[in-house]
Amino acid sequence: MITLLKEIALDQTGLLPPLVTDYLHQKDTLAPFYRFPFSFDAFADVIREKEKDNTNRKLLVEVLKEQYSDLSRLALVDQNIESLLSNKTFTVTAAHQPCLLMGPLYNIYKISCAVNLAEQLKKAFPENHFVPVFWMGSEDHDMDELNHTYINGKKVEWKEAGSGAFGRLKTDGLQSIIEEIKGLPVSSDVVAMMEAGLMKFGTFGRLTQHFVHEIFKDYGLVVLDQDDRRLKQSFVEVIKEEILDFTANSVLKPSLEQLEKDYKLQAKPRDINFFYLGDGFRERLVFNSLTQKFEVKDKHISFKEEEMAAEIDAHPERFSPNVIYRPVYQEFILPNLAFIGGAGELSYWLELEALFDHYQLNYPMLVLRTSMAIVNPGFQKKLDKLNLKVEDLFGDIEQLIVKYVKDNLQGDIQLTEEKAKLDEIFNSVSLKAEGADATLKQNALSEKQKAISSLENLEAKMLKAEKRKQETAINQIRAAHATLFPEGELQERRENFATYYSPQFINDIVALANPFDKSFKIIMPE
Repeated sequence: MITLLKEIALDQTGLLPPLVTDYLHQKDTLAPFYRFPFSFDAFADVIREKEKDNTNRKLLVEVLKEQYSDLSRLALVDQNIESLLSNKTFTVTAAHQPCLLMGPLYNIYKISCAVNLAEQLKKAFPENHFVPVFWMGSEDHDMDELNHTYINGKKVEWKEAGSGAFGRLKTDGLQSIIEEIKGLPVSSDVVAMMEAGLMKFGTFGRLTQHFVHEIFKDYGLVVLDQDDRRLKQSFVEVIKEEILDFTANSVLKPSLEQLEKDYKLQAKPRDINFFYLGDGFRERLVFNSLTQKFEVKDKHISFKEEEMAAEIDAHPERFSPNVIYRPVYQEFILPNLAFIGGAGELSYWLELEALFDHYQLNYPMLVLRTSMAIVNPGFQKKLDKLNLKVEDLFGDIEQLIVKYVKDNLQGDIQLTEEKAKLDEIFNSVSLKAEGADATLKQNALSEKQKAISSLENLEAKMLKAEKRKQETAINQIRAAHATLFPEGELQERRENFATYYSPQFINDIVALANPFDKSFKIIMPE
């Protein structure tokens, strides 16, 4: 069981960039960059808009059935897949690349939000059906991000992962990872799920699809791998237009110039926003204006315009969308109402509304996922003893420590009064010096600054002495801060879920993952 210790309003955490904060508050200047406010009450409008999209439901179900053909069967998942044939069924979607052991905790949180939101929608709109979806961006090739995770502070790394699309990598060598995590505080269920997957699936994408399915299958979650030739084939005209006509760059330029006046852009479109996938590589496509050819960066592969069009028709599976087109691809394939993501994800989605307009494709509601931090039973007791609140830990830790020391002084180390008196004395000295010789005024001011600096240095030494006296309390503050921010990074962006996993843990997280309460949750497993 999980105990909810504290809910902190997101505005009080300081964790959100200005763009997302203004989106949550529906600032007028942001109105052109999204279609629906982040409000549960807006879903009636979202449903009406999505009904207008011509989603190829038959193709979607066909692909899902094949991808699920060798996964463990569960009636609820099968029913959800079958229900997608009906125009009364819609999806709510979280997305991420396949990471080692699902990577950081936030992946569990965002998927749980999708499950929670689907349940809320079923109650509010009983005439419709809603399916939580995890869209797996298995074509990503960022090894530095995907090939490791942290378990109880220890880095676990798949060093010999390989190169190219991460989902296509062979699972050879992962058994050593399993042996390594057996020596860490990891749920035996997690080990069993990974071992079963390794015996059955030869690529990391299929292994991850199995892993996520096993964790969330009781909630009807549907996991879709985007790396599918048939899905890409249905998207061919969009791929062609972007590569041959440089569409996104021109379409998005006016809105991005407007957005950039007030905010830092999360992602900027390139001339061509697709990668080329090959055996062991995923490289950018660029247009060489000198040769008038489309080239695969750092590879001896090039195409004339007509050859490129023919290549897209013949091998759509070789073309992989970047961050600009992955959202368009996702919404093209799914009957989707809401995209659930973190602040970084919502930031780049807020740049793309004009591109959705261009393709006459519904732009979903953007839903900021729930954020949480897991603490141990002694966490709150330590804060109470220190007379601190959890909110105090969100901010500069050194400033917090200085404030704490000053608030708990065993003596007076503030030399404010002395510095004021010194300032008064030297002002008098300066006037007398200037009266004797105008050139001496600057000498007097220099001596004054030296004297003030001496007092400030002494004040700093006195503060250090006080810190030594309060060393135990300071260490406790640092330990509490490190619980929420291990190595200075937000816990949910670093630590893995495997230490905490149980079916009850997932059940409790799903229950807590209501994104519309807009709070950061401090939770404690019992």
